[in-house]
Amino acid sequence: MVYYLLVVAGLAVSLLLYMLYLAFQVNVKTHTFPVEKMRPGKQVHLFFISDIHRRKIDSKLIHSLMGKVDIVIIGGDLTEKGVPLHRTEYNIAQLKKMGDVFYVFGNNDREVGEQNLIQLLEKNDVHLLVNKSVELIIDGTPIRLVGVNDGFSGKVSIYDAFQEVREEDIVIFITHAPAYFNNAKKVSKPHLLLAGHLHGGQIRFGPFGIYENGAFKEKEQSAELVSNGFGTTGVPLRLGAKSECHIITIYGE
Repeated sequence: MVYYLLVVAGLAVSLLLYMLYLAFQVNVKTHTFPVEKMRPGKQVHLFFISDIHRRKIDSKLIHSLMGKVDIVIIGGDLTEKGVPLHRTEYNIAQLKKMGDVFYVFGNNDREVGEQNLIQLLEKNDVHLLVNKSVELIIDGTPIRLVGVNDGFSGKVSIYDAFQEVREEDIVIFITHAPAYFNNAKKVSKPHLLLAGHLHGGQIRFGPFGIYENGAFKEKEQSAELVSNGFGTTGVPLRLGAKSECHIITIYGE
């Protein structure tokens, strides 16, 4: 009996250690998607990361990606309660090595104090997309980034966010929660939609989890990415929903 209890305890500890290992993996997923409006041969490379929470971004990851992306997009939950601001600033500094950084609020971000976080972002020249858009010209390609506030801790206004979008724009919609994808598609036709928040369920047993596993899905004239996120929330454990960040290349055929 004691032997079997020891075996069970050993298996449980091994599983927990494995789940801890999975939670701190660094997985970079790559996706490509053709955009009809882009001129043939043109490419734009985006780095998307969401749900960093308590993690510290490894400099090895950044150095492996430098020169490979045009802009960086943070899809919310950059931080959470209990995370020191200096760690968040370190992560921002790491991401900025790759290019200009654009950010939308997540539901946990304001736990560190909204003004504290805004001051930190502004100090480090991070562009806040709070129910607004910004136009970028990347290698001659007009890109319109559209971002909305977090709906759990702030007010979302899809109308304000898309107000300056023009017909000729290549539109990338960014929200922390993918629940706003449908709202965005009612007022515009985004070419790419990005979100996180769900962590892929974080702990899954085969096909079973509290949320769907993250995925990149191509649809008619558009693509949607819901990321499993980089960090964890609640417990620093993962199973069946690997941590991830993304390089998305949109290109003209």
